[in-house]
Amino acid sequence: MSAPIFSAEDIRQYYYCKRIIFHRYVLRVRVRETYKMKKGREKHNIHYIGNNYDQNSRILKNVYLFSESLGLVGMIDILVVNGDSAEIIELKMGDIGNSRMRDSHKAQLAAQAMLVEEVMGLRVHRISVMDIDTGESREVRLVNYHREMVTSALEEMRWIVLKEIFPDPPENRGKCVDCEYKSICGDL
Repeated sequence: MSAPIFSAEDIRQYYYCKRIIFHRYVLRVRVRETYKMKKGREKHNIHYIGNNYDQNSRILKNVYLFSESLGLVGMIDILVVNGDSAEIIELKMGDIGNSRMRDSHKAQLAAQAMLVEEVMGLRVHRISVMDIDTGESREVRLVNYHREMVTSALEEMRWIVLKEIFPDPPENRGKCVDCEYKSICGDL
């Protein structure tokens, strides 16, 4: 079996619960679209991102990137390119104001930044998260730790899939309440 290709979103899911990777890539389970999934899909229809950008900037939406060397694909919601640098804008639902973004979400954004740098040869100088309902935006700071999270996750995810290892459940079993795979885990 060849090495699987994972998505940047898989990185976030891996840190939520490693079993999601098993269900998606080993068992190939497909689930019904949940309310959150539907809202996430609809978020890509946003058109307004403000006018704080230089007229020389190119604003690209729904940018799909693939890197065989990273073993990673990803969809960048909005990419603002200016010369040899870029800003990633991730669209999110809900209040982004004062809540602290989890490292799992930052790892997903780090994976996106790695894709932009690898595939497009651009330096990612800024990553922002925008609330799709209010248009409010805030900058997200990434550090090398978040890139290391991506590399580590990809390595273990490949191991899970290639060896067909069913991971232990998450320590916080409260996560299972909203999980679309809860009905098939067997030990919940």
